[in-house]
Amino acid sequence: MKRAVNSYSARTSASVRPLGFDRAIGLRRRAPRFPNYGWLAMIILTISALSYSAYSRAREQEREARNSYNETSARVENAKSVNQQIKDQTTRIRQNPEAAAKAAQNQSRMIRRNEVVVSLR
Repeated sequence: MKRAVNSYSARTSASVRPLGFDRAIGLRRRAPRFPNYGWLAMIILTISALSYSAYSRAREQEREARNSYNETSARVENAKSVNQQIKDQTTRIRQNPEAAAKAAQNQSRMIRRNEVVVSLR
């Protein structure tokens, strides 16, 4: 018995092409041929551009971090100097009664300049 061929398994050997159609020419018309080194150069340029943008972004973040650090360290130095001034003023007030009287006059602001302040401990 001869095997029956259905339409799904049948191969067609002849294909209809217009006269003068070459398969290689048809492919060239659809997609232009680009040399391999061209693709490689495009990939290298793309990677270089991405690397440069990442590098410049990281450099900008580093610059911002340095500026923030310098600002913070300046604030810390300022706070240390203010603390030292307060500490010196406190020791002067504790050791010198005249400085204590002057500080009391400055802080209370109710006492006139010609009045005398007596401090009791």
